[in-house]
Amino acid sequence: MDWTPTLKDRAGPVYLAIADALDADIASGRLRRGQQLPTHRALAKALGIDLTTVTRAYTEARERGLTDARVGQGTFVAESRA
Repeated sequence: MDWTPTLKDRAGPVYLAIADALDADIASGRLRRGQQLPTHRALAKALGIDLTTVTRAYTEARERGLTDARVGQGTFVAESRA
């Protein structure tokens, strides 16, 4: 999966900007329910940021009900919003 969020127009902490971009891309249809997201390492590399920032962003997204993490499979857009 080659999703890369657009962060240049977002203010605040980077991890929240990633979670907000994920939310916006789901709402706009750019991301579909059940779609696999990039690994933490791949997204960190694509954005040129620290791995822990992406991990924090994915945790925030999971807490918002935007994503599901599946052990050994990856992170996916949630099938339904909690």
